[in-house]
Amino acid sequence: MEKGLKYDFSLLALLLIPVGVSLNVVGYQVSTVLKLPVFIDQIGTFLVSMLAGPWIGMLTGLLGNVVNGMINPIAIAFGLVSMSIGFVSGYLSRWKFYTNIFGVLVSIIILTLVSALTAAIVTVFLFGGVTGAGTDLLTAAFLATGRELWNSVLSTNLISGLVNTLLNFFVSFLIVKRIPDRFLVKLTDGSLYLKKGAISCE
Repeated sequence: MEKGLKYDFSLLALLLIPVGVSLNVVGYQVSTVLKLPVFIDQIGTFLVSMLAGPWIGMLTGLLGNVVNGMINPIAIAFGLVSMSIGFVSGYLSRWKFYTNIFGVLVSIIILTLVSALTAAIVTVFLFGGVTGAGTDLLTAAFLATGRELWNSVLSTNLISGLVNTLLNFFVSFLIVKRIPDRFLVKLTDGSLYLKKGAISCE
């Protein structure tokens, strides 16, 4: 069945947004305060996009960055990254990429490339390559080898993006696995993750 925009914005899907935003905000604050070289701020985006589709996932990602931007304005600029992740992840979920091991591996590669490219664009063109995050140290290391700024920032984001994607995806997937079937069937794409229909990460 073709699922349109109106179908995605069901009441239950909308109610998931605050949950996803809260998870993103907590993850972002932990990453920022501890100066971690990775960000665990997309758990909510992945979770919501898996269960409610690309548009709700994209909106969750954006709102999470807007809230984080109230504390650290830099986060707002990276809303593009979160929106891209939520949108792409939502379609990958809907197209059943997350229901088998091969699909998950392909999805991780796609999502890493999407997040790395969008993050590199924002970092270079809006911040000159430096954002104050822990990943700046890795960028500096690449620059020290003689690489140009764009190549250095993109390389950094490919590495951190892979780790970020793996962490955020699998944590969100484990959360989905803990959600009762009686609730999953009420969500837009929740039926894809009924206990008999989803892969196991355990």
